[in-house]
Amino acid sequence: MAASSAEVQPRASTDFVENSILETVVPINPNIDIANELRSWDGAVQDENGYILPFIKQRDVILFDELLPVYIVFRTPLLDDVTFKSYLARLAISVDAFVFSTVPPPAHEPKAPSKELIYSDTIKDVTEPLIVRQEEGDVLHAYAIWKVEVFISRPQGRFHTPSVYFRPAASLKPTEGTKKDIQDDEYLPSRAPTALNLLQAFDNDPALTGIHPRLSAMRISKIAPTTPVTRELTRPIRNGQRPVYRVVPALIWRVRYSKIHTSLDDLSLMAALDLEIPQFSTYNAKVKKIDLTLRGGDAESLADHGSATTAHKPGDQLTYLYKIQPDRASDGTPSLGSKGHYLTMVVEADVFISEDCRPSIAIEWKAMVEFATEQDPNMLKAAHRLSNPTMQAPKILGPDSLPTPDTQNQAGDALKNAINVTLTVSGPPRVPVGEIFHWNVFIVNRSDKARKLAILVMPKRRRDVEKRKSQLSTSPVIGLGTAKKELLTSAVVDENVVYAQQKSARTEMAELVCLTTDIRLGQLSPGSCYTADLKFLALSSGVLSVESVRIIDLATNETADIHNLPSVVAVEKE
Repeated sequence: MAASSAEVQPRASTDFVENSILETVVPINPNIDIANELRSWDGAVQDENGYILPFIKQRDVILFDELLPVYIVFRTPLLDDVTFKSYLARLAISVDAFVFSTVPPPAHEPKAPSKELIYSDTIKDVTEPLIVRQEEGDVLHAYAIWKVEVFISRPQGRFHTPSVYFRPAASLKPTEGTKKDIQDDEYLPSRAPTALNLLQAFDNDPALTGIHPRLSAMRISKIAPTTPVTRELTRPIRNGQRPVYRVVPALIWRVRYSKIHTSLDDLSLMAALDLEIPQFSTYNAKVKKIDLTLRGGDAESLADHGSATTAHKPGDQLTYLYKIQPDRASDGTPSLGSKGHYLTMVVEADVFISEDCRPSIAIEWKAMVEFATEQDPNMLKAAHRLSNPTMQAPKILGPDSLPTPDTQNQAGDALKNAINVTLTVSGPPRVPVGEIFHWNVFIVNRSDKARKLAILVMPKRRRDVEKRKSQLSTSPVIGLGTAKKELLTSAVVDENVVYAQQKSARTEMAELVCLTTDIRLGQLSPGSCYTADLKFLALSSGVLSVESVRIIDLATNETADIHNLPSVVAVEKE
């Protein structure tokens, strides 16, 4: 009786495996109540080789970057609850998604792989399936349904007119008791004869002097497993129909970069994000969220992105403008180097396929951004030094001389060489033309060492951007020597051109003159303050100003320019 019962159990497991079927279903309505629909189904089947659940209308098209709900349906002949649940506990189920081309590639393109795996997952044992028993009609079945969220990622290869299919796989695991017996009897099974000794013939050889050699036949021969449990594991459960779904992108994007016409020291770029709803998708889309972030920098939106409730039609193109700027190192270069900044784009949208099918897509795209590709790194560092005068390195000058703007050409450490002096400038808001007025300068030494300072007023510089064209020589001296070519410039030998340039030279009249050449302070101890006056004379009416007030440390020749100065309104005398 024990032997017969041992033969019945493997046979029951084999029947369960042979009569079961596994299939994936992607309904057009993701919120469908499959249990209710299955209970109301009368079990009528038009095609025996058709789908497991023919009454469910499935999707024809799925979208890239979509979190797609996929139902894994397992059908088996009707069993009692205890036996059916025991078999379900021993099922190992996995699902894979593949993308492939439905149209052969052009002849000039290299041969691509036939398909690509874009998703793979295993259903955990803790996932409880939905169990439905169908007891109406001639055929009685029990169904177990698992719901899996499958992300349809974009493939690495290039596929023409791509489509996706799902491949579920299931196998029956052995029982816990059978596993334990196999592990205990793996090497030395209980009450089993030992293997044949291949060296038994040399046991009585007198040359071995009493040595009994032994070589088990199991050491050189491979014994195939023949247990019923192993046969069950090697026989997977049969798959049903594999529907093919056409897959299309719901959004197409492109990011363009352009340099902003600012100073050379500014490394910021203008990023234009172009989104397009493809014409071939024929579905409306609503963009809910757009987020652009820069690793190692800032990304600032330059315009309002509009309402998130607007539905866009196929063929619409949307453009979003951002200003991206990297973090700067002490020398003015990008903090993460030329290839360390990454731009991350996150887009969320809803696509309106039908009244019941409105899938959501989530796109996360990352790309490297290279700043200052056209500029020389040495030029960038020089521009950063010019825009930050506190980084100027000292030059050895005389003890009584003041450094000029052209002498500050060497770079230094900005944090180490900072003067750290507070300067407060105050003056009258309105002055008469031709009368002397004063600016009050209040200086506080906030550094940790004594400072010997000098203060200069930099006047407004004339910026003559007019480009002078070279003129042909009209001198008779040159005309006499036309036959003899000399390597001399016409502007030097032609006195007519020199005279014309001097006569037409533009002269700029000073509008605001500083009558104080410079202010020199002695040893200004840390934390102490000083008050000085600067004399000015307004020569014309209007809003007048100076270029900057320069502070110079006479000990180290460090300089700092202050540009935020009060403007002076000069009026004519009544």
